[in-house]
Amino acid sequence: MNGGLARRGLTRRLALLAFAIAAVGAARVARAQTFEQEADVVEGNKSFRSPQRFAFELNFGPYRPDIDGEFKSVNGAPPFQPYQDYFGSGHNLMTQIEFDYQFWHRYGSLAAGLGLGYFSVTGTAPVASGTGLLSGDQSQIKIIPVNLSAVYRFDYFLETRGFPLVPYGKIGLDWDYWQNTDGNGNIATDGHGGNARGATLGWHAGAGMELVLDFLDPDAAHDFDLDLGVNHTAITFEFFHSDISGLGESNRLHLGDTDWTLGLLLEF
Repeated sequence: MNGGLARRGLTRRLALLAFAIAAVGAARVARAQTFEQEADVVEGNKSFRSPQRFAFELNFGPYRPDIDGEFKSVNGAPPFQPYQDYFGSGHNLMTQIEFDYQFWHRYGSLAAGLGLGYFSVTGTAPVASGTGLLSGDQSQIKIIPVNLSAVYRFDYFLETRGFPLVPYGKIGLDWDYWQNTDGNGNIATDGHGGNARGATLGWHAGAGMELVLDFLDPDAAHDFDLDLGVNHTAITFEFFHSDISGLGESNRLHLGDTDWTLGLLLEF
């Protein structure tokens, strides 16, 4: 008898499990069919568009902090150029990300953006005596810029006629953290009690152009929006000027530059 009860109990559990699997399967099929029907209706009248409230940028570009710009020639003598002497006269890679909140859409979009970057360069370290002589050790300077921006994108013709070029402009404030390490990876000192670490305030302005890639495959771009909520994908080119010299504060390391960036933009 116990064996019969056990078999009947097992049979009921298997039946319930089969029913549950069938119910879940039917629900998934129905949900998929409903989604496909909605997608067909949307694609039929081309009315679908997910809300657009944000933008994300990943930018790369050459950068050379204007550390030497604060030193002037005295009595015709060549100015002191610590950055060039220790790190060279070339440019190195700056990587930046930016996240925008687009709060206004009318004849373009207006957004508030928060940016974060990273820059590092390695050269020959000076000796700690403060004489300016070079040692046999390596020195590294790191800069982590943080900025707030007001961003305007003139995307009116993109939204109304599908024109893929979108000019834009930015202006904002900067706070750049910097540090200089010696050959042992420690914060460098100047031999007089000072250390090579701090932050500098400043401002920036830029203008650029977006090439919106939706026209390359409109159906794929539409599906990208339908499935993931990404309204536009674009390649950006921007020319910028930054004055990172302290906003009037004295004895601040100058970190500004005038250069360009190339990047990838997602609006969603």
